[in-house]
Amino acid sequence: MSKLRNFAVNAGILTATSLSLGIVGVAYNAWLTRNLGSAGMGLFSLMMAVYRFAVTFACSGSGLAATRLVAEETALGNGKGAASAMKKSILYSLFFGIAGGVLLFAAGNFAAVSMVGDIRAADPFRILAFSLPFAGVSSALGGYFTAVTRVFPSSAAQIFEQLSQMAFTVAVFAVMKPEDLGEACVLVAAGSTVSEALAFLFHYSLYKIDRKRNPFPENGVKKDFSSWKRVFEIAFPVGASAVLRSALSTVKHLLVPVSLMKSGMTNETALSEYGTVGGMVLPVLMFPCAFLLGFSNLLVPEITRCKALGQNGKIERIMGFVFRLTLMFAVAVAAILIWKAEDFAVLLYNEPAAGKAIRALAPIVTVMYLDSAVDGILKGLGEQVAVVRYNVYDTALCVLMVYTVVPLFGTAGYLTTIVISEVFNMALSASRLVSVTGFKVDMLRWAVFPTASAILSTAFSGFVLKNLPETGRAPELVLAVLITVFAYYVFLRIFRCIEKDDILYIKRIFKK
Repeated sequence: MSKLRNFAVNAGILTATSLSLGIVGVAYNAWLTRNLGSAGMGLFSLMMAVYRFAVTFACSGSGLAATRLVAEETALGNGKGAASAMKKSILYSLFFGIAGGVLLFAAGNFAAVSMVGDIRAADPFRILAFSLPFAGVSSALGGYFTAVTRVFPSSAAQIFEQLSQMAFTVAVFAVMKPEDLGEACVLVAAGSTVSEALAFLFHYSLYKIDRKRNPFPENGVKKDFSSWKRVFEIAFPVGASAVLRSALSTVKHLLVPVSLMKSGMTNETALSEYGTVGGMVLPVLMFPCAFLLGFSNLLVPEITRCKALGQNGKIERIMGFVFRLTLMFAVAVAAILIWKAEDFAVLLYNEPAAGKAIRALAPIVTVMYLDSAVDGILKGLGEQVAVVRYNVYDTALCVLMVYTVVPLFGTAGYLTTIVISEVFNMALSASRLVSVTGFKVDMLRWAVFPTASAILSTAFSGFVLKNLPETGRAPELVLAVLITVFAYYVFLRIFRCIEKDDILYIKRIFKK
């Protein structure tokens, strides 16, 4: 299999994985919303904000370290160096995973009372603490599979984790029938911990099998000390910055309900508004990004290899392709979400009010998706510290705006904070990419014409649907998306945003 086709196949696997996880995640959130209510989702989201901070500490950059080092050593033909780097990455992640678990378990009551503001979160935190060592090592294992471009095992482990979490939680809810929100949160936390442990066992088994089938060459230098040094040089700055950013992000999430109450809302209403945006709206906005995550995740090892081999021209071609693909896709997603916001909200959550927030935030998906791609390129170029630094700046700005703007404008202020932070982060990342590579964007063909195509496509789709008999909300929504996508492709060809060479290029990738 050629390198180009291998990249495409792995990107396709990661895309399918992200899509599957997105579907299961949205379905799981919808199920939780119906069982916990919007206020319950608010409390659950606050708990998850603290837990995500603990997971960030447990991983501490180990996945990126494994990806970058294994990719570099294998590109240079140093098998012993790659094996040594992988071993050190696993030990590094295990240390931080155990440390994170101990800290979360010990601080369960404090986190519940002082951070979440609800003692009912204490027991769930203590249960979730046991999942952190598994999460840490799984991060390093995922980095290995990404580096060697054999992403199916890692993808299978992620899908297994998500499905097992949903199956376990739904089953225990059916059997135990929790009577209050505190008991329900305990069961959800138990589901997360059990699924994380099972996913680790599955992931590690696949890793051992892969190492036997595809052993590193017995050549090169082992580099014990230098491997430790390189792991810390890559993982520790990224991990420390990520922990700082995650801490600020946790503060931001914890401040949102407080700031909403300062705007005049009751505690119940503030939790409900927070749960609507964080638990319903943002998952819908990010779900379509699953189609791009496969390419974004593989950019790190691919660009790392190109840089190690001095293939600057290839890096530039990759960047151009990714930018075009991301912008054209994101513009279409934004147009569909703006047009059908209420339909998505009612169909998924039976919450028409969520549709207004989806429509308000939909235009910003173009920035969200592109920022994800730019971050992947920068990490591959060795600019991972700059990426995390910008994320820290962005999160600090969010904290400041939540503290000052949200109390004045309520939910509108919260939505404005999200928009400004995304634009700010993207501006920093894009400016860094331009300064490092001199990359130039063709705004007319990559942004303006796709936007015009998206507007025309939704208008055409609306006209077609008006002349068809009513088929129900779900079938009509699916039909609307399909017609819009087809019309969008046609208009992109008319505006020459997609040309014959692009189609031939994609065909060549998948040609046997």
